[in-house]
Amino acid sequence: MKTIPIQLRTALEKPGRSTCFCVKVVSRDGTVVRGFTNLDDVVRFNDGIHYVEYDPTQPLVPQNIQNTSDLDPDNTELHGWFDEEVKAALMSGVLQSGEITIYRVTYLNLSAGAEVVAYGTIGKVEYMAETNGSRKIEFRGLDELIENASCELTSVTCRNDFGDEICRMPFVWEAGTVDEVADPLFQFKVTGITRPDNWFNLGVVLFDDGENATVTAEIETWTADGWITLSFAPPNNILPGTAVRLRRDCDKTFTTCKNYNNVRNMNAEHLMPVSDTSLMVPGAYIKSNNAL
Repeated sequence: MKTIPIQLRTALEKPGRSTCFCVKVVSRDGTVVRGFTNLDDVVRFNDGIHYVEYDPTQPLVPQNIQNTSDLDPDNTELHGWFDEEVKAALMSGVLQSGEITIYRVTYLNLSAGAEVVAYGTIGKVEYMAETNGSRKIEFRGLDELIENASCELTSVTCRNDFGDEICRMPFVWEAGTVDEVADPLFQFKVTGITRPDNWFNLGVVLFDDGENATVTAEIETWTADGWITLSFAPPNNILPGTAVRLRRDCDKTFTTCKNYNNVRNMNAEHLMPVSDTSLMVPGAYIKSNNAL
């Protein structure tokens, strides 16, 4: 049963309601917190976890909220508008699968508390073709995460994320500065780092400042003279003078894990026979030398 503070319940029972929706979005690491409201004024509200100023210029309104007492997933979408800064955070992955909390408050008496209308995570995000067009965020309730849970499969390559609590490999960053830009979204030269060809291939670049501050991207190729080609474009143009950090990553194979001296933490069944090493299909049938 949902618990609603008594003072807020009294406000909800009045004929003329002074209530509004407040939508809080938090990145998975908790470093980015954004607030949206359908009120025409700023709502400054502390939910006991974050003090957030909910922005009325970027309204996100839940549509057709469905809550059931069984295990069917909660289902709704948030329609509205948000600026290019929030769009860049979504596209770069900063807010990917971030937590969404939808509150209903009485804006004339915020001390009355809040009703938690829904809690879940960010799903698919849709944009209109026009830059000032509406946006739509899919809300995924916790029940949906339970419903879509899957068992961990076997694999020849490691299932760990490099540096996670199972892998335990420390990140080793090397600092440099963008010197030249050949392509503002894909190719640039870094000074201050001296490494041989291919050293950072499939590694990670972190932009420390500039328009892409806090954004990470995958390095497709690295050359000894400092030129980097990215696999995917960051949300904004890369500019000379930007401070960056580079680190190597892991391709999740046994050979690489052995080179890192971390085989004991490898989470894979790399000794399983495969019929085609390029496909790396576990459990594939392999004929013996004399089999027909």
